[in-house]
Amino acid sequence: MVEVERRQIIIGRPSSSLGHPDLNLQPDKNVSRRHARIFQKDGCYWIEDLGSRLGVLVNGLRVRDPRRVTFGDRILIGRTEVRMVSTELQK
Repeated sequence: MVEVERRQIIIGRPSSSLGHPDLNLQPDKNVSRRHARIFQKDGCYWIEDLGSRLGVLVNGLRVRDPRRVTFGDRILIGRTEVRMVSTELQK
């Protein structure tokens, strides 16, 4: 589990020109350098594909425009599944 306390995170793999993403999914070579971002807006969480080669799936559906995500959604980035969980639920 990776805990992130920012209003936006970039998901991808490290790059000499782009630096390190907030959530590094290396060694999954199916993940683009800047694959996706998750951000907060109007009290909700959203995911956006940043022009990745393989795209982003949420609960099996391709993300074409920013899409709202909630805790427990299955997010597929490359061949890696990511889930958002609330740290409030674990306290």
